[in-house]
Amino acid sequence: MKNIYFLLSLLFSITLVSNHSFSQEEEEEEEDFSAYDSFDMDENTKRYCTPKIVGISPAKLITIGYDFAGPHTINAGAMGDLIPSQSEEVSNYHGLRVGLNLPLVSNNKILINLGMTYLKANYNFTNSSLAHPLHRALNGNIRSLGVNTTIFKPLNEKNFLLGFYAAEYSGNYDFIYFQSMGLVKHSALLVYGWKPHDRLQYGFGATQSYRAGEVNLFPIIMYNFTSKNRNWGIEALLPARMHYRYKLDQRSLLFAGFELEGTSYHLSNRPYVDFPENLTFTNPPGESPYDAGNLELRRSEIRLHAKYEYGITSFIWLSAQVGYALNYRFDVDNGEFFRGFFKDVPYVMENQVSGTPYIQLSLNLVSP
Repeated sequence: MKNIYFLLSLLFSITLVSNHSFSQEEEEEEEDFSAYDSFDMDENTKRYCTPKIVGISPAKLITIGYDFAGPHTINAGAMGDLIPSQSEEVSNYHGLRVGLNLPLVSNNKILINLGMTYLKANYNFTNSSLAHPLHRALNGNIRSLGVNTTIFKPLNEKNFLLGFYAAEYSGNYDFIYFQSMGLVKHSALLVYGWKPHDRLQYGFGATQSYRAGEVNLFPIIMYNFTSKNRNWGIEALLPARMHYRYKLDQRSLLFAGFELEGTSYHLSNRPYVDFPENLTFTNPPGESPYDAGNLELRRSEIRLHAKYEYGITSFIWLSAQVGYALNYRFDVDNGEFFRGFFKDVPYVMENQVSGTPYIQLSLNLVSP
């Protein structure tokens, strides 16, 4: 599955390069600046690029949504010699999704947004008598609560910096069993970008992210493009997401693409979960021994989907998404550490999860 994902990312990257070359070849309509000769203009005034391009989908300020995924199988792996592997059928998982992204500072020199996210997944198993501790830990819900900030800093008319920071509190906690604030996960992104004209924006950078389920460092390609006729475009931040956009009319947009979605969830060892103590191996080797109270679920999936967005008014938009969720990672690890892509460090438990169809509906307050 991971190889399929990286092949998709490579394919889409090639598409971006091709579209960039094509967009550079398109001739821009020349504006007759002689019409402004009668105006007095201060040649020393510095001008800055804006954070948007024409035709891009509206920025969502407030989102309230609901996510529902269909039946699938979770094959939980063995834990040493103490717990054998076991497969269980999930009838569905579903949950509320809330997002805020509100401007704190907004002028032509800098844009600073503050945001919040809340995602919940309620797992429902067909079997009411679960034996494996992973299934028992998931039976109910896992959730993620996060705060974030986005900073767009234009440097001049053509170049900009884009920064992002997020802190996430994720796990199978509830209002009775809270987990330590020391388990908060931190993500960051920095992109240096170009905006050649009002239909093209691209950049390169790096991110520390949990989208692949565990902390890792990724190179980033940002690419936003709108065609000359304004009818179609591409919105991408690879390898995290990419969408092809088609404008049906002024208030109707159709998308097709994918998104890598995930984080690392702390699994509280509650009385009814019962992860076994004192396994004989250490993970990672040479580091702290296995700790049943320090387990984390590295959960990540690739969501292939089509999406329709409709503007009821210029400020209120509906969004409907249908697609198929492919498992990327669903393994259990011992605490927080940096594994990287190429380290051969065993997981405490390696699990298999089948794909499933899903739908997602949301109501959004947008910035037109």
